Amino acid sequence: MASLNIDSLEEFSGMSRVLVVGIGGGGDTLGALLVYLKIRGLGGKPVLGNVVWERLVLDPFPGPIPLEQLVNAEILGRSIAIVDSNTYVDRYGYTLKPQIVTASEVLGEKTVFFDISKGEEGLLEALDTTMDKLGVEAIVGVDVGGDAIAVGCEEDLWSPLTDAISVSALHRSRVPSIITILAPGADGEMSQHQVIKRVSEIASKGGLIGVYGVNRREYKILKSASSKFVSEASKIPIEAFEGFMGNKKIRWGSRNVEVNPISTTLYALNTETVYNMSRLAPTVRGTRSIDEARRRLNDRCIYTELNLEEDLANLRAEGGAFTAMSVLEVRSAGRRRLLLSGCNPLC
Repeated sequence: MASLNIDSLEEFSGMSRVLVVGIGGGGDTLGALLVYLKIRGLGGKPVLGNVVWERLVLDPFPGPIPLEQLVNAEILGRSIAIVDSNTYVDRYGYTLKPQIVTASEVLGEKTVFFDISKGEEGLLEALDTTMDKLGVEAIVGVDVGGDAIAVGCEEDLWSPLTDAISVSALHRSRVPSIITILAPGADGEMSQHQVIKRVSEIASKGGLIGVYGVNRREYKILKSASSKFVSEASKIPIEAFEGFMGNKKIRWGSRNVEVNPISTTLYALNTETVYNMSRLAPTVRGTRSIDEARRRLNDRCIYTELNLEEDLANLRAEGGAFTAMSVLEVRSAGRRRLLLSGCNPLC
């Protein structure tokens, strides 16, 4: 358990290498790029990474991308690889470029691919490997939206699986870490108010390190790169910086996001405090596959993004279209099935 004891992001300037890693899936790559730029601007030496799980609009196959499907990558362990602009993925004959590879192209440097398919144990091993093979002294986990700090009882959690595994692995890793939340509510899961309330609760336990925002230099870089990334949530801070204020529909119109200047803010939090206040992260601790982690949450009546992707894939196979209504109906039916299965509610 190596939660990093710092009082500001400026302290990263004295470290030889800091890993900035998106912990909520492929769409968090652009959000992690903002934190990478911020730490670099403060004089730090960051390297960018991401827990890779691309959504169905980019990857038609349910579940995260396993390391074994990478082509032209430098494998460092069973759940970690170094990638560059020549890397791509071959999924059963279907090729795609993960967004962490896009980030490598944008930065003109190598980035780090984290495979979450081996569960929390696999990601933990990968995070520890960054210290041994890359000389990483600290890790900054980046979650866009804020569901990484959910308790687990929230009604509108759509993707608790990736974040729970990431938070648990960061908490157990030998590498000291912090967790940052960018653009509260931007993923259309917990509302902006709910995320800010959770930040306040974490702050009351001494877990708030600092509050930051997007500056014009960072905005210009993100804006120029944003068209290369497939993410609705991670582009919300850019739109908010440009002055958009109001509600925005994302995910085929199935979710609503409140956009305003708060959407440009970043909250740095103590990893141990976040873990101790979560019910989701301890539930997936020690899992050795994504399916085992999913089953752990399903047993506690938590419907996950893996369940949703599999159910949506079945809908598509039957000729159905993804609309706001169809996605909401699929999720509602899946949650009902769990409740009727005899699961034991987490809350």
